[in-house]
Amino acid sequence: MQLISTLATIGFVLPLFLALVGVLLARRDYGVAAAWGGGVMMALLVALAIRGVLRGDPDLPHFPSGHVTLAVAFYGGLLAIYLRGGLNRDRTAVPVILATLAAIALLEGVSRILLTEHTWVDVLGGFAVGSLGLLATGCPWAVRRIRAGSRLWLAATLAVATPIAFMTVGWLDGLIRHWVTL
Repeated sequence: MQLISTLATIGFVLPLFLALVGVLLARRDYGVAAAWGGGVMMALLVALAIRGVLRGDPDLPHFPSGHVTLAVAFYGGLLAIYLRGGLNRDRTAVPVILATLAAIALLEGVSRILLTEHTWVDVLGGFAVGSLGLLATGCPWAVRRIRAGSRLWLAATLAVATPIAFMTVGWLDGLIRHWVTL
């Protein structure tokens, strides 16, 4: 469960996010990069704002779950971007990618409850706030398809950046938590 929880820590997602947005910008998919980047950032800022308001409430000290918020906005947005690339003749990859990215977000909520870091209310709040970011990712001005070949570039970038994210997650997560009170 700890591994699943790591997949949605800010220290793990940030290098992946920056690399993937960088690829979208390099491929001139500006609208998609802006929508996804804005959606993820909006979800995190809303979660931080809610946490700030509820900081003194003993019943909701960890509401909403930042891990679940990030998992839904990041991995759900990645799925939306992948699907924007259009469907190839080989449609077998779509259900596999859909199941994988959805499973990460769902398992993130389960792992946070099993690790006793959050209650189910915190997790549902994380899903709601993350869904706001996901809606921003799918906003109408960015619905156009990503450029031909961008999905392959995104997959290659993800394959290269994931091991780097695993190596730097402890250091980067500690650094971010030092500067941002969660």
